[in-house]
Amino acid sequence: MVRLRKIVLRNKITNNDIDSLDDSYKISDTECFAHVTAVSGYQAQINLVGKQYESLFVARIKGYKKANSIVLDNKEYEIIQVRYHGITRTDIYFGNKGSDENALE
Repeated sequence: MVRLRKIVLRNKITNNDIDSLDDSYKISDTECFAHVTAVSGYQAQINLVGKQYESLFVARIKGYKKANSIVLDNKEYEIIQVRYHGITRTDIYFGNKGSDENALE
C-alpha cells in the first residue's frame, strides 16, 4: 500500500566543530510528506536490503534529504539505507530489526 504520509526526519547535530572533545548533541526534527510503502515478504526484503526485518518501509521524498532516524506514527525507526536519485528524490529504507534468533551476524 502506497500513500502520502507525514513523517519526521530526526537528525543528531553534534558540537564537534566548536570543541572536539564535546560529544553532546541536539536533536533536530523536520516534518515532511513522503510516499511510504511497507515491504512485506522475506524474499522482497532480501532483494532490497540483503536482510530480513520485523518491519521494513520505503519512504520516497522529494529533494535531497538526510536523517539519522525516522519517526512514523509516533514510533522511531532506524535508517537502513539511503539512495539518492540526483537532487530530485531521496529513497530512505527504514525499519525495525526485531529479535531474530536464527540470524547469523
